Amino acid sequence: MTWLHNATGLLCSALLFAMFWMGTLSVFDREIDQWMMPHTRLAASDRSISLDAIVRPIVDELGPRSDIYLYLPKQREPSLRIGYEDSGSFKKRYFDPWTGKELTGRESLAATGFIFPFHFSFHIRWMNLGYWLAGFLSMGMLVLLSTGIYAHRKIIAEFFVFRPDKSLRRSTLDLHNMTSLVALPFHFLLPLTGLFIFFSVYLPWPAGILFGGETEPLFAEMYGSRSVQAAGRRAEMASLDDMIRAAESRWSGRTGYPAAADIVRLQHWGDANALVTARRVFPSRQVAMDREAVTFAASTGEVVQDFKSLPIRTAHAWLSGLHFIQFDHWMLRWLYFGAGLLGCVMIATGLLFWLRSRERGKAPNTPGFQTMAAMTVGSTTGLILATAAFLVMNRAIPHAGFKVLGQDAASLEVWAFAVVWSTSFFHAAVRKERAWSEQCLAIGLFAASAAVLNWVTTGHHPAAAADAGLWAVFAVDAMLLLSALAAIAVSHRLQCRFISMLQTASQADASPVDAR
Repeated sequence: MTWLHNATGLLCSALLFAMFWMGTLSVFDREIDQWMMPHTRLAASDRSISLDAIVRPIVDELGPRSDIYLYLPKQREPSLRIGYEDSGSFKKRYFDPWTGKELTGRESLAATGFIFPFHFSFHIRWMNLGYWLAGFLSMGMLVLLSTGIYAHRKIIAEFFVFRPDKSLRRSTLDLHNMTSLVALPFHFLLPLTGLFIFFSVYLPWPAGILFGGETEPLFAEMYGSRSVQAAGRRAEMASLDDMIRAAESRWSGRTGYPAAADIVRLQHWGDANALVTARRVFPSRQVAMDREAVTFAASTGEVVQDFKSLPIRTAHAWLSGLHFIQFDHWMLRWLYFGAGLLGCVMIATGLLFWLRSRERGKAPNTPGFQTMAAMTVGSTTGLILATAAFLVMNRAIPHAGFKVLGQDAASLEVWAFAVVWSTSFFHAAVRKERAWSEQCLAIGLFAASAAVLNWVTTGHHPAAAADAGLWAVFAVDAMLLLSALAAIAVSHRLQCRFISMLQTASQADASPVDAR
C-alpha cells in the first residue's frame, strides 16, 4: 500500500495540484469574472426585470437565429448576458438588466472561460483527452486517499500533533497528515462526483446502445431538450414575461417556495414555430442542478412541455450540485474554498515529504531527484505565479483592440499564463533550493501588482468597491493583497532558512581537523 501510495503520488500529484488549485478558484469564478471584466461590474439587486421591455428589442434586432440564450441576472452575476451563434462562434453580450444599456468593454476568458474549464479539461479538446486525463487523475486521487489511510496508519493520532519545531521532514509529514484528515470527506467527494458528472464521456456505450448513438434523444430524455424546425413564416410573439411567470409559478407550486428561472432559450425567435424554454439550472435553495424546464410555443404562450427530471437524472443532478456548489450558501462556499486550499497543501506537502525523505546521501545529485524537485516547484508555486500573471496581464492590457503578433487581449492573457508557468519549471531546475523563495517573492509582487493595476485602471480600490456595493471586486482585491503579504512572508522565511543552511555548511567546512 505504501509503495502504491508513493507511486501514484509521483505520477499524479503535479496535475492533481493544478486540478485542485483551479477548482478552488472556480468556487468564486463569477466574482473573478467581474474583476477581470470591469464593464460587467454592477451592484447586485433583488429587483425583477422585464424581459419584454429589455430583451425583446435586443432579440428582435438580432433577427432570425436558431438559438438565443438569455442568462438572467443573479446575485453573483448581476448583469444580463445574451449568447448566440455568430459567424461560427458563440458570441456573448452583456447588458444592464434595468436600463437595457449594453455593457461594452474588453473581452476576456476570465474565470468561467479559462480557470473553470482548466479544472476539468486542461483545455485539451482533441478526442476529449482533457476529460480523460481529469478522470484518470480523479481515480488517482481516490487511490491516494485510500492507500494514504493505510500508509499513515497513525494518521488520526498524529492529527492532534503538529511539530513545527522538529525537523523539516517531520513537520512536513505532520502538515500532510493534518490537511489530509481535516477535509477528508471533501477530498473524497470532489473526485468521486467529478467522475459521475462526466459519466457520458467515460461510459458512452450505454447511451449508444439505447439511443443508437444519437445525442438528441438522449438529451431530450435527460434534460428535456426540444428542437424545432423553422416554419419560414413570421409571427407575432407572446409576452416573455408572462411565459417566465407561468414557469416560475409551476415550480413554486411544487417546491413550496419562490423559484426563479435563470436560463431562457429562444429557438427561431420571430418564426411561427418558435419555442421558448425557461430552465431552472441553479436553484437557490436546492443542491441539485438542472432540475426542471418548461417549454412554450412562443407565438401563443401555450405550454408545450413541462419537464421534470426522472429519479436517476435527479440523483446525477444532486451529485453535480454537490460538486459545483451553485446554490446560495455563502458559508458553505467559503468552506469549499478553504477545503480546496487544504487539498492543495496536502498534495504539495506530500511531494515535499518525498523529496525530504531522499535528500541525504547521493540521491539529491541524481537526475531523477533533480527532475522531481523542479517539477514540485513548478507545479505548485509556479502554477500560482502563472495564475497571478494571468490576472496582471488582464489589467495591464491598455484597450480592447490591443494586439501583439496577431494575438488579441484574451489570447495574450492565456499566453502570459502559459509562458510564466513553463518558465517556472526551467527556473526551478536552474535555481534549485533558491527557487522556492524567489517564486514566492514573485507571487507576492504579482498579486500586489494585480490589485494596484485594478485600482489604477478602474478606480475601484477596495474602499471604492465597497462603497459602490461591488463586493465581488472588493473580495478579489482583498484576497490578492492577503496572498501578497503571505507569499512575501514565506519568501523571507525561506530565504533566512537558506542563508542559515549555507552558514552551517560553511562552519562545518571551516572546522579544525583533529590531527593525531
